[in-house]
Amino acid sequence: MTLNLNKMLWAIVLPMMILIACKQTDQGIKNGRTDLMKYGIPYSITAPADIQVTKIGQGDLTDVSVKNNSGYDVQIFMGSARSSDISKLKENKKVIFASNPFFNKIVEEYEDGYLFEKTNQEGMQSYDFIIIKVIGSNEINFQCGNSKEFSETEVKEMVKSIRN
Repeated sequence: MTLNLNKMLWAIVLPMMILIACKQTDQGIKNGRTDLMKYGIPYSITAPADIQVTKIGQGDLTDVSVKNNSGYDVQIFMGSARSSDISKLKENKKVIFASNPFFNKIVEEYEDGYLFEKTNQEGMQSYDFIIIKVIGSNEINFQCGNSKEFSETEVKEMVKSIRN
C-alpha cells in the first residue's frame, strides 16, 4: 500500500517539478524584438533588454507601459480603429496635440506619426511623439510615457524602436 502511495505521489509531484523547472523565462524577445502580444498588443518593438512591461487597466482600451530606468518609456494605447486610413488618423491626432497650449512645433513627420517639441509649465523644452498603427480592427497609438521630460535624442530612440 505504501509503495502504491509513493508511486502515486511521484506521479503527481514529478510533473509539477518539471513544469516549475521549465518555467518560461523568455521575456517575449525574439530576433531582438519584444513581442507585446501577451499584453494584448499585436505588435513587437526593438526595446532595450532591461525593460519592464506593464498592462494597465481593463476594458475596451488596452494600455501598456514599456519602460526602463535609463530613459526609455513608451505608453501604448490600443482600441477599436475608427478608420484604416493612417493619414486621416494622423491628421486627427495632429489637431489634438497642436491645440495643446504647450505644443511648440513638429520636429519630424513620418508616414505614421510625428515627433514634436513642447514646453512644460516651467518653460522647459522637451519632446514627445505619436506613432499610429492599424492592425486588423485595432488602432494602436505609441507615445512617450509620463515618467519625465524627454530629450529629442531619447524620443528618436523610442520612435526608432517602434518603427524598425
